[in-house]
Amino acid sequence: MKISDAFKNAGQVYFGHLGAAMKFLVIELCMTLAALSPLLFLTADGWMKWLALLVIPFWLILMLWARVNAAGAMRDALNGGSLFSVKLADTTAYKEKFIYGLKRCIMLLLWAAPLIASVVIARINMAGKTDGLTVLRAIKKFGGGDLSTGMLYLIIILIVSILIFAFGCAFHSGDRHAFVRENPKMLKGHRGGVLLSWLCALVSIIPMLIAIAVLVVLFMPIIKDPSGFVTGKIEKPPMSKCAIIAGIGGVLTLPFLPLRSLIIAAYVDGIK
Repeated sequence: MKISDAFKNAGQVYFGHLGAAMKFLVIELCMTLAALSPLLFLTADGWMKWLALLVIPFWLILMLWARVNAAGAMRDALNGGSLFSVKLADTTAYKEKFIYGLKRCIMLLLWAAPLIASVVIARINMAGKTDGLTVLRAIKKFGGGDLSTGMLYLIIILIVSILIFAFGCAFHSGDRHAFVRENPKMLKGHRGGVLLSWLCALVSIIPMLIAIAVLVVLFMPIIKDPSGFVTGKIEKPPMSKCAIIAGIGGVLTLPFLPLRSLIIAAYVDGIK
């Protein structure tokens, strides 16, 4: 199966039935927002903030099943059906779909372990009343007595952790599409192609990638000279401006999310 053929087949489904694709996107967004709704408790006071943790069971119960259903809808669309159908909310074989989704979630958590560890360690070292100068001294010590080297090491660790998780997402991106075809082993020997199709499908989220690149450029002076930021010599970019850039990138990317998933689904369909 050629990547170009996967793009062609996915494009025919997406652009040829754009209305169905947008309805599909709306349903998926509604399910995602429903799963994330417990986060609204973070706006409450006192003990009620802890209810935000309900987002974990909400996400597992709803989204693991929904993503398998979405893969089934994409399979049908690539074979002459519709991307928007009642199958998106089909509760048939819910237990099997949930167990599969849970296993896949655990695998992705393993790939995310370095990133999670990095965030937890950073949070522990910056907890409590730790001031900026203390953090800078710790970074300087981490860099062998040089602040810039310490910052460089931290950035490298963060980037490597993100890349490891991204590789895991790419490696397993075709799993749910193989699952709905009742042949999980069909990807054996084709993982490289699936990974490549995932990378090529990133072209569909170019607006978000551009927004991220712009934000990195805006924060580059702080990254290069963190001590200047702490002492007030360097000011951080206006957060309202950063939010607008991220928002524009997200809005422009949103309509193309179904296309990105369809490209991977089309590649797996070609393997069949």
